[in-house]
Amino acid sequence: MTLRRSFKDLYPGELIDAFCKKYDLENFKEKVKEIDYFIAEDDKKIIGIIGLKDNELRTFFVHSGYQGKSVGTKLYNHLEKEAKSRGIGKLILEGSPKGQPVYQHFGFKKVKSIIKERDGIKFEDAVMEKALDEE
Repeated sequence: MTLRRSFKDLYPGELIDAFCKKYDLENFKEKVKEIDYFIAEDDKKIIGIIGLKDNELRTFFVHSGYQGKSVGTKLYNHLEKEAKSRGIGKLILEGSPKGQPVYQHFGFKKVKSIIKERDGIKFEDAVMEKALDEE
């Protein structure tokens, strides 16, 4: 539901459907084998998720009812702390136009734009990166 709300003014419905399929339960079961996910819960309900695969930030979502309440900040801070503990010096990601301001808030810089394709529909994302300072 968060994908549909967040992307409704950005992408055609068919592309949103393809994104939602990417995160259906069966596909997600496969992704957890290669990506470390960190989850935020409220009253045993998942309200946010963020993933780390090598030095790549993956799958960052916060339930629309919890956006603006520091859930995303807490998830991101946890991921960055984990990345530093693993000796990762730089995080990278591919972000949608909707997500880019959020990532910029966390200190990411846009490196380049890329054209991607899902189910025959082309769309533009940005490659972004952030150097992690040693503390």
